[in-house]
Amino acid sequence: MKKFAIIVLLLFLLACKEELPPSPPPPGGEAGVGRAIVGMAGGMPKWAAEPKNIAVTPAQAYWGDGVVVSVSNFDYIYANGYLFNSQTRIWEKFNLQGEKVENWLKGQAVGSVSIDAAKFKEGDNYLVVYACSKVVKEWDCSGRRWMLVTFKVLGSATGAIPELANVDKFMINTQITPFSVIGTTAEKDNFLDINVIRYDAKYREPRGLVVLVHVFDFNNRAEVDKTIENPDLFRPIIVNGWKVHSGHNMAVFLDENDHRVAVWSSGKEIIYVETFDASSANKEIIEAYLNKYPSDLKQLT
Repeated sequence: MKKFAIIVLLLFLLACKEELPPSPPPPGGEAGVGRAIVGMAGGMPKWAAEPKNIAVTPAQAYWGDGVVVSVSNFDYIYANGYLFNSQTRIWEKFNLQGEKVENWLKGQAVGSVSIDAAKFKEGDNYLVVYACSKVVKEWDCSGRRWMLVTFKVLGSATGAIPELANVDKFMINTQITPFSVIGTTAEKDNFLDINVIRYDAKYREPRGLVVLVHVFDFNNRAEVDKTIENPDLFRPIIVNGWKVHSGHNMAVFLDENDHRVAVWSSGKEIIYVETFDASSANKEIIEAYLNKYPSDLKQLT
């Protein structure tokens, strides 16, 4: 009787075990990890698929930067991605973080890749991610293919813009508990015909959650107001996402990657805080930047 009970229990546990997707093949096709990627002029390689629900931030990076890879809206994401080392011409593994189930991560994942001149050339570079969702009792893993993501490396940032030396003045380059700083940078940007300097800082907490902060430095307040009130830029965001947080006015919304974003103005700056998660905007980072840049955002109708 006891033996029968043990067998029944084992069968019950096996039935309850979570079904996982099929494991991915090696990136690069039959030749595996050591196979070089071919030029993209002829289209996507046979072993690769178009990326979806993957963001690489920033999409253009300098040597010495770190890019953040975020993946969302899948049932399972393979816990290892691969970057293409354009110097040795091989695929190298990097880790993604999230809620782990064996070799998989549930729902969403995030990882970081250091942009090193020993691994990445100037111009287009590549990484791959494998992810699956259940569709009518079958696993959809892009045809058991790796999703191939392209991002640009701009080379050395030294002397790229003089404002790079001011990044610590504009950004918080210290720990904001429980977040540590991944990196900071600065580059030229624009809103239509208005040129700005964009200062960036990336933060990560121990569980892997990543927050990216942009501080857009305008030439004057009139340009800030013009940008905020433009119906093709911030106006609909502010009208529809209006929120008061700790006495500060801001707009909160979900971007196209389902990342929660908080935005507000302060003098001749616009502050944009992007949390790589859809559930909530990040309180610690937002409050640290509100302390540095108190909001003077006005409600629009």
